[in-house]
Amino acid sequence: MFQFLRTSVQYIAPVFVICTMLNVGLTQKPSAIAGHLKNWPFVLKMLAANFIFAPLVMIGTLYLVPFDPALKAGLMIFCLGAGAPFLIKLTQTAEHDLALGAAVMMVLMVVTVPYVPLVLPLVLSGVSVNPMAIARALLLQMLLPIGVGMLAAALLPGLSKKLQPLVGGLGNIAMYAMVVATLVGYFPNLLQIIGTGAFLVGLLFVAAAFGFGYLAGFGKDQLEDVGGLGTAQRNTAAGVIIAIQNFSDPNVFVMLTLANILGIVMLLIVARFLSRDNKVKVETL
Repeated sequence: MFQFLRTSVQYIAPVFVICTMLNVGLTQKPSAIAGHLKNWPFVLKMLAANFIFAPLVMIGTLYLVPFDPALKAGLMIFCLGAGAPFLIKLTQTAEHDLALGAAVMMVLMVVTVPYVPLVLPLVLSGVSVNPMAIARALLLQMLLPIGVGMLAAALLPGLSKKLQPLVGGLGNIAMYAMVVATLVGYFPNLLQIIGTGAFLVGLLFVAAAFGFGYLAGFGKDQLEDVGGLGTAQRNTAAGVIIAIQNFSDPNVFVMLTLANILGIVMLLIVARFLSRDNKVKVETL
């Protein structure tokens, strides 16, 4: 049974990635996203938070803490990828403008495509990855579906509205199926990882990344909240592609997936708290 579930993850993961990206394209208008991209100071600070400061925290931590190479690889992949589609859900939970969340996600996702293939071989000594294969997979499975979704929404709005719930539902089913298949199929690996402290490092990284993103929007409540959530929620869709296609050790994928699961739970709680804080501010105005 374990082997069957492990094999199924390799087929479920691309379905999750493609459906998630296609759903983003079908639901977000380019004009609304473009409006938020005009705030260049915020965009530049978000880029620095996601691609300089947050990864440096993980690199420094892994330099000081001795982990198995597979766990290090999983944590590094986890920290490098930015622009997670789940940011849309977090933005909605925090009761902020979804177009802002989509704009942040799009910018970070576009930069992730060339960034990860270039940086990953530099920070993982002794690990061989194929940068062109990673970039090609990210382009085909992430950016292309978004473009197709936006084009369909513009040219075939009626059909797109009918397809969007199906695509979104399939993406959610694939995500849950991937999580369950990973937890059960890789349960022996999970037991090996629990006592290492690697999960704690992942959670501490999420907390630090939230802080960097929050500071990027300093002084404006909506930018602070979405900036924090957008930096803390890493791009597991990109990480899944990289882990499955470039690493034979299953602990890389397990570490990446479970760090993301714990991060999602943590950030959903944070987003719920932020929504209550927003309500209090509105009531006091």
